[in-house]
Amino acid sequence: MSFQTKRKIIRDRRRSSDASRRSLSERLYDWRKKNDLSQSEAALKLKISKRTLQEWEHGRSEPRHLAMEAVGAVIGC
Repeated sequence: MSFQTKRKIIRDRRRSSDASRRSLSERLYDWRKKNDLSQSEAALKLKISKRTLQEWEHGRSEPRHLAMEAVGAVIGC
């Protein structure tokens, strides 16, 4: 496999990862606003820290698999 091909694969993976993080970020934010919740209130409902919620909403990190399932169950996605 050529260097250019490897580079394209890595770039494509990063883009898809960024898109899914952004999508989760948007869904979390939209869910929180729709339910008129502060970040503290939403974090309590999700059983996570406020800081974790902030990281997820801003796309700086994402939940691990089990946490993702729990979040999906709560916010309905």
